[in-house]
Parts: sequence; structure tokens; C-alpha cells
Amino acid sequence: MKKCGWLIGILGLVSCQNLRQEVQPQQLAAQPVKLLVACFISPQDTVLAAKVARSRPILDDGTVTSLEITNATVTLKAGSRSIVLTYHSRLRYYRASPNQFPIRAGETYQLSVQTPDGQSVEARTTVPEAVALQQVRLDSEVVLENKQVRKRFFARYIWYDRSGQPDYYQTEGTITYRCAGCAPDKTIREPVQFTGNQGLYTNQESKGGRMVSDPGYLGVSIPSNQPFFPTLFSKPLVLTADLRHINEDYYRYHLALGQQQEVESNPFAEPVPIPTNIRGGLGCFGAYSRSTLTVRLD
Repeated sequence: MKKCGWLIGILGLVSCQNLRQEVQPQQLAAQPVKLLVACFISPQDTVLAAKVARSRPILDDGTVTSLEITNATVTLKAGSRSIVLTYHSRLRYYRASPNQFPIRAGETYQLSVQTPDGQSVEARTTVPEAVALQQVRLDSEVVLENKQVRKRFFARYIWYDRSGQPDYYQTEGTITYRCAGCAPDKTIREPVQFTGNQGLYTNQESKGGRMVSDPGYLGVSIPSNQPFFPTLFSKPLVLTADLRHINEDYYRYHLALGQQQEVESNPFAEPVPIPTNIRGGLGCFGAYSRSTLTVRLD
């Protein structure tokens, strides 16, 4: 039978015979409910955190909050060590202190989740070693916005990749400065805005050696004849640059998640499948190690 596609809903010009034979609503509702788990661990993090929820069938019109699971048993293991994460009702995720269960680079960890109704999932991940962020370069470029010539400032991160194996990275950063003219005085923190694939990189493109990030923009554009200080920022300005050495599961999950968010409002775009390494469920258990470089402009 001929399939009509999205033109049926938009134009109403084509007729399909007995469309219910194509997709039965009860078949959509009968899809099994699975556990959704998101957990990312790092030796540099100050908290161990995991989010647990259930999947929602297409015809389920319940709220997102109702999907959250608050009474599961969430356990992290590494060799003979283990810890049970406790649900925090205000933060709405399971957590524990790394002081009680340190995360170590090079080790493999197992995450298991069990619910009182008998559902259970598990996953494994290995924590990569940290890769040093060698240099942060500040620069500017001229941009044309609304037929006006303006100037925008950005940072590029530089590091050296280990050759001979697949590696994955993510660049992040924060700029911190005092609010000029604010009463009372306060500190402002803004993220560095990386272009490209959410600041995600793989050495398959560079084939090892020196790697350079895409521009990480600092704030908005300003008139081309205006200075960096005090038009945009006040001194001192501190740029905290982070380089995450991430494992493949983390990379694939966040890359697909970002791509899905970019196309979710486009009815013409192909759906983006989200990969999972949660055995018996959905989501991701990933790991990374972070190195940080601080640049201060006084």
C-alpha cells in the first residue's frame, strides 16, 4: 500500500486507504516501559550523581515529573568497592560523596539500578586518563550583524592528543567578572559558547598530535570601534577553561542528544536515534577526566 508521509497532515491533498492498518494506536501504547538512566562520573567531580526515570509511551500524556523514580536502589561498584546512592528530594537525583567512593582514572565501574517492582538495569564504563590543556588563546573577529560591522571575542583551546588509539574530548569554560555599576556589587558567571558539535571532538579527524578547538565565544558582539574593557566586561576577568577527556559512550550520547535538540522543531528533519549503553534500559553511563587552565585579565 502506498505510504503518504507528512504531506497528509500539512496539505490534506492525498488520501491513504485505511491508515489505521499502517499504525495501530494500541500498538504504540503497548510498547514496554523501560528504565531511563543518566550517570556521568569523573575523578574531579565533587558529587556522584545519577538520574533515574521511566520511558513514556507515545500515547501517555502524563507530566515529565511523574516519570521520575524516587525509590530505586542505585549502586556503583568498582572491584570490591561499592556505594549506594541516596535520592535527594530537592535536587531530584541520586547522589553520594566522592570522599566515600573516589573515582579513579583507568578503573572500570559498574552501575546497577533496581526498582521495587522488579525492574533492573546495569551498565559499565571505564574512566579515561586526564589530558592536559596546554594553552588558551584569546582573539577577536569582525562579524556582520544586521548590516552593522561588529566585533566578537573568543578563545581557542590547544592540547596534544595521544596517538595510536581513539580519543574523544569536550571543551567547556566559564568567564567570571564583576558587574560594573551593580549595587550591591556582585559577580557574574557566564559559559563560554562553543560552536560546532557542542564542543565535542575526536582525534579521528586530527589523527593525533596537536588539536585546536573551535572558537569559544565570550559574551555577545560589540561595536567594532569599542574596546573589550569596559564595554563588554569589567576587570578582573577570569576565564576558567576545561578540557574533558571523555570515553566513547559519553561522546556518542551527547553528540546525538545535541543533534536531536537541533532538529526537534523541524518537521522535515530525520529523527536522531539516541544511543544507549544501559543493558535492559535506555540512557548512558559515561565517564571523563578533566584538566583546567585559568586565564586572568587584570
